[in-house]
Amino acid sequence: MKEKILLASLIAILAFLAISPVANAAVNISVYGYADKTYYKPGDSVTVTFFIYEGGTDTINLVNVTIVYPWYNKIWGGNQTINANNAPIAQGESWSSTATFTIPTDGRASSGYITIDYYYKIGSALYHDSKYPIYLYILSVPTYTSLQDIDKLTTLLTIQTVLLIVGFLIVTGAIFLSARRPKVAWKAQETE
Repeated sequence: MKEKILLASLIAILAFLAISPVANAAVNISVYGYADKTYYKPGDSVTVTFFIYEGGTDTINLVNVTIVYPWYNKIWGGNQTINANNAPIAQGESWSSTATFTIPTDGRASSGYITIDYYYKIGSALYHDSKYPIYLYILSVPTYTSLQDIDKLTTLLTIQTVLLIVGFLIVTGAIFLSARRPKVAWKAQETE
């Protein structure tokens, strides 16, 4: 009897655990964003709008946001930091901002994801995370080449073509003549 009660209790506990809702995570931050155009050329101005959304149960205090561009390099720089002034973001709320910058014209700009680094506090603890919500497509810079002395290139190609044809004719003629060589028959001389 005790075994049946124990088994029924165990089944009831497992059933209760199976149907109970999963606890929400304390922090669930999502970052969304978009750029004002589909593609850019070097020298174009870009306006990026992004949102930081809190889907968890805790309220976070957003300290600052750093935008890292795809062409970032320690030598060139290229980051932009926006101070959020410890903006509180509660569950289901978001914080948004825009940033404007110019695509570099010195050849270092490349397509890629803009990284959004954000620092936030829960209580007195400081946290850091990164997301890649925005893709920038940058058209390549056309390179122009000078076609000086194109007449010399044309002459060189013409001479090479003529030499190729003459060489082909010589080799073909040699093969033809070697296959058509007359047969020589030697007759023995008659002796008297």
